[in-house]
Amino acid sequence: MAEIIKRSNHLRQDINRTKKELAAGVLATAISLLLLEVSQGFSIYIGIAALLHMVRLINDLEILQFGLKGENEVLSLLEKLPRNYKVFSDIHIVDGSKSSQIDFVIVGFNGLFIMETKHIKGTITGREEDNYLQKVKIGKNGERYTKRIFNPLKQIQGHKKGMDLFLERSGIHQEAVPMLFFSSDCIMHVKSKRVKVITEPVQVIDYIKRYRREDVHLSSSIQEHVVEALERL
Repeated sequence: MAEIIKRSNHLRQDINRTKKELAAGVLATAISLLLLEVSQGFSIYIGIAALLHMVRLINDLEILQFGLKGENEVLSLLEKLPRNYKVFSDIHIVDGSKSSQIDFVIVGFNGLFIMETKHIKGTITGREEDNYLQKVKIGKNGERYTKRIFNPLKQIQGHKKGMDLFLERSGIHQEAVPMLFFSSDCIMHVKSKRVKVITEPVQVIDYIKRYRREDVHLSSSIQEHVVEALERL
């Protein structure tokens, strides 16, 4: 099994923060009810505002928990890589005003892989160079829902630039291999020449294990250097 190097997960932090905000909303609603007799109009206004805020927070909490569940499932998947691979999760690289939040970084003898995971259901269409793609989802009753989403291919390519610059500044002359994994029931109709797009879990492990380039071979010392640099983030 691959070595999973635990990191502080921003989703867990966001979930904890949202729970605290939700608790504060409950308290504000309770106080507004207690003050109803003292200042009826003002307390009703506070109560309605607090309730609306709580509804938004509950929705945000559900989305965050769904995302965390998905990331944990991907970690369990990556753990199935051979033991000479090391896996980092939730890597945050900052370069001046620019930053990259990378879901997973996998370090092995055959390359340094960065992987963005998307928990999207539906059919995605568009072009690689588009800033936004179109997601189409069919509801339970046959309704057709269409939504624009930011192009994840551009997102992972931005992460690659950030990682490559970080490696260069760390004295490591290697380029990251970008991967985009849709972990939910998703059909991707967008072709990419620069990013490996994967929609099946088994393909993740297979692609990483089989990946070969003549100019890419990370010796044990280089792998250690990469791991040490990532651990300092």
